[in-house]
This record gives sequence, structure tokens and C-alpha cells, in this order.
Amino acid sequence: MHSSMTIMVVDDIPLMRTMLVKYVQTLGKKVFEALGPSVQLRIVEAPNGKVALEKLQDEDVKIIFLDLMMPEMDGLTFLSRKQEQANLADIPVIVCSAVGEDEIVERAKKLGASAYIQKPFKMSSLEVEFRDTVSKLVR
Repeated sequence: MHSSMTIMVVDDIPLMRTMLVKYVQTLGKKVFEALGPSVQLRIVEAPNGKVALEKLQDEDVKIIFLDLMMPEMDGLTFLSRKQEQANLADIPVIVCSAVGEDEIVERAKKLGASAYIQKPFKMSSLEVEFRDTVSKLVR
């Protein structure tokens, strides 16, 4: 059985997006091997929340990795707008941000973020959240 999973990485810094894409590709292989069936991983990138919302209209994204501090539309605004759209509201969002203030973390979670990882992050932290999110999706 072959299936696919599309993941979106939203970050305004190209180097950070590239790093996250590589991490997700590596983690995807590990996580999907454990699930048994062959899963094709597809990654879509966006430089800000506005572009991400536009791409979500055409993509069947299963998980979003999201930065908070971005031009044009920041991550908190993105989360708020995503929640307003019934077809997007249930997509899990893992926030990866340098912002670590408790009030921002809580606000992101109230707006629907399923996890919050502070940059700079360790691959192990990313793996735990990714594995947990994927396992919830395949239940």
C-alpha cells in the first residue's frame, strides 16, 4: 500500500526553511518506516503566513511547521485565519520559533498550535513532536 503525506514548512528565512525541510525529510523516513506501509513524503514551502494560506487552498497538507516572526503575515495571524476556515482548522501545526515568552506560547496554543518548539531546537525535540503528530493522524 502506497500513500502520501504533504507537509508544509512556513518560515521567512530561506536557510531555516531548508534546514527544517531536511530535518522533516530525515524524520519522515524514520517515522514512516515504523508505520509499515510505504509513505511518500511531499514538502511544500511558504515564506510567510499569507503565502501559506494561499497554498493551503490547493494542497492537501497534513502537518504544518510554522515560524511566528515573519513579514506580511506573522504566525499568530496565520493561526487565527487558519482556524476561521473549517477546511483548514484541523490541520496540526507545530510552531518552531525563537519567540519563547509564555504569553506568546499560550496564545499560539489557544489559536490551535498542537506543539511549540523553541529555536534553536534539537533534532530530538522535533522528532518527538513530529512522531506524536503523525501517530495521531494515522489512528
